[in-house]
Amino acid sequence: MRPIFKYISVLCLLPLVAQAQTLSFKSDDPDKPIEVVAERGIEWRQDEKRFIARGDARATQGDVEVVADELIAHYRETDNGGTDVYRVDAIGSVTITSAGETATGSAAVYDFEQAVLVMEGSPVRLETSDGVVTAYDTIQYWEQENVAVAEGNAMAVQGGQKLTADTLTARFKEPVSGTGAVAPRSSELSRIEGYGNVRLESKGDIILGDRGRYDLASGIATLDGNVRITSDRNQLSGGFAVVDTKKGTSTLFANATEAGVPGPGPGPRVRALLVPRPKGVTD
Repeated sequence: MRPIFKYISVLCLLPLVAQAQTLSFKSDDPDKPIEVVAERGIEWRQDEKRFIARGDARATQGDVEVVADELIAHYRETDNGGTDVYRVDAIGSVTITSAGETATGSAAVYDFEQAVLVMEGSPVRLETSDGVVTAYDTIQYWEQENVAVAEGNAMAVQGGQKLTADTLTARFKEPVSGTGAVAPRSSELSRIEGYGNVRLESKGDIILGDRGRYDLASGIATLDGNVRITSDRNQLSGGFAVVDTKKGTSTLFANATEAGVPGPGPGPRVRALLVPRPKGVTD
């Protein structure tokens, strides 16, 4: 039978309740105590000012749960005799779940003062209500800015659209104002921006560029910098492209200015290589 250290853990992690919402994502009820269970016990190292939970360690507060092989809480003593937990490490087979998101990786660090979560893995994966983001280096979640940054062959998938880049920045929708209480953060993405070796796959077309931006609500993506479009057997190149992923249309321009949006000035002329289908071939 798995030993449960609820009583010990609640005593140890009371500062967590007072100082921050959760290990990573905001809980719907931050006033609830954090409950920790671990198969191999919880150790309190007073000299090092750390609590360590080992063996399928689980920390739960409200609708948020953090699972890892090992959880480490770092704290400092305060002037009034209390303790202040300023960082939590999760090591080995890390899974963080909330009502709208699931994140998995090999390790994670949460900085309470910065309100920043950094997860690493190969890959590390963030699944939201309307999309999936993966990366082979790290995914950083900046809670106050409502932004997630994926680095290392990063990929975002939403419906039939796939966007990859060296770095992807996913921005969440702004929370809806409540009636006096703190508005809960949305788990829905509003847009995704890509930097470096951007590749968009949509309805069989492949669009490459140096930078890209995809608006999830409108389905409009823009790519700029050395843009190349492959559609069927046709290839086009230019400086800026507007892709309507809902209608399945792509418009290529020499530069962003020509497309009527702010961006770099004149670029190379648009070029196209149109390959006719052999007679009798329909697909």
